[in-house]
Amino acid sequence: MKFLSDDKIPAEEVGVLDNNSEWLGIPKSHLMECAGFSFTSEIINRYKLESNNKVAIFCGTGNNGGDGFVVARHLAAFGIKSYLILVGSQEQIRTPEARLNWDIVSKSLIYSVAIKVTKDSSELSEVINTIKKESSFKLVIDGLLGTGIRGQIREPISSAIDAINDLKNTNQKRLNVVSIDVPSGVDPNTGKVPDKAVKADLLITFHRNKIGLKEGSDNALNIIINSIGIPQEANLFVGKGDVLPTLKMRALNVHKGQFGKVLVVGGSRDYSGAPAYSTLACTHFGVDLVKTYVPESIGNVLKNYSPSIIVRNSPGDYFTLKALEGGIKLAEWADAILIGPGMGVEKDTQEFLVEFLKNLEKQDKPIVLDADALKLIRNNLELIKNKNIILTPHAGELKILTGMELPSFDAIDERYSKVMQLAKKLSITLLIKGPFDYISDGTRVKINRTGCPEMSIGGTGDVLAGLCAALCALRNDTFSSACSAAFLNGYIGEFCKKTIGPRFTTSDMILKINKAIMIFQN
Repeated sequence: MKFLSDDKIPAEEVGVLDNNSEWLGIPKSHLMECAGFSFTSEIINRYKLESNNKVAIFCGTGNNGGDGFVVARHLAAFGIKSYLILVGSQEQIRTPEARLNWDIVSKSLIYSVAIKVTKDSSELSEVINTIKKESSFKLVIDGLLGTGIRGQIREPISSAIDAINDLKNTNQKRLNVVSIDVPSGVDPNTGKVPDKAVKADLLITFHRNKIGLKEGSDNALNIIINSIGIPQEANLFVGKGDVLPTLKMRALNVHKGQFGKVLVVGGSRDYSGAPAYSTLACTHFGVDLVKTYVPESIGNVLKNYSPSIIVRNSPGDYFTLKALEGGIKLAEWADAILIGPGMGVEKDTQEFLVEFLKNLEKQDKPIVLDADALKLIRNNLELIKNKNIILTPHAGELKILTGMELPSFDAIDERYSKVMQLAKKLSITLLIKGPFDYISDGTRVKINRTGCPEMSIGGTGDVLAGLCAALCALRNDTFSSACSAAFLNGYIGEFCKKTIGPRFTTSDMILKINKAIMIFQN
């Protein structure tokens, strides 16, 4: 089994892997160090750089420039002097990792590194003249822009790109241009140049090539891919990088209802807590509106849980076909639908669920099937195949649902393969709960390791299902929603254990959702 593909990756995945590596305990400064060292080793060997050679390094104020600062430092270790041109103000250096390495080269390496700060494009003419006059310059390095390029390029970066391209041929001697990770100005996802771009003789990119970059193009004549120490676990295990993009922020002009509407369908005469927990998880997570559709026998009970719960009733003690029309109308209102918590396993409820799912096919909205719904659907799996659905069984429920018995949670290779095969067969998203949660959509598998044994109490699965629905309602795809929900559910449990103690309750978890996420994001 391969955890990492040899295929190219989108630019956004770079940030995910960086953050996941940090979550694993690998500081981003370590990754930047590895990037700068691997780049330096490559250019020294390829271009036979010696102590009588000089290298011009054009750096922006982001992490791409930070890589350039590290390159200057490692060149100094080999006795090779560099001329570092910071294009922009040093006050604009954006990340702690880039700032750390800027401070080193600007304050300490005053013999090996000559620095020119160019805040304005007019100052670049002096830079060009300096490089052209000195025959010792052998190489120009492009560390201006990274993977985040979009649209027209602003000054002074725009003029710096022109300067690099102009320096390729100077004094009848060709200077090779090498780009760090991405040729500045090229969209790494499409390979297109929205405005202008560096024409690199060599591109040294990190971890995996980006999907839009092709060897032999005008902007990347040759491409080398170097490792920077991102382990397979950063791709295999759900981490901070996977979760952060799913935690959407409200727009300034947002209106009520635009930040997620969830319908929870569940409950029966004997079970009112499960749909309440799922509903409150959605509410405390922060979606705008949640409506909870329950049998009328427990409607008033749910209302007493919280004034935030909007209850809609169906006739009787449990769901029957009489509830179908009301459920369909509520589903039309919702952005995501959760079905199953506390629903019970009555034969009439099974008939309702089957007909409800048939009608939901026309709406094509994300659906989370949890708890009793998993038992009720086992004889009608054709209704969920190839659908925008998350199933949330534990290993026992999965065996009831499909007859499949999974290997132990820590037999990663074997369980990984089985879960992927089943998700592919059903063409849905599976979230298999356990000490390690396994999530797959049939093409990808992620494993979540957050959580603690103290979460083996009633209701934590209902919170997980609610988080899945809430994340789907924010327009995240089902796979990303399931990954983030599993991670957050476990993280909130860990947070409760740390802040309350080992005897926390599911209600404690719900009340801590917002605070735990705020701490996680910082």
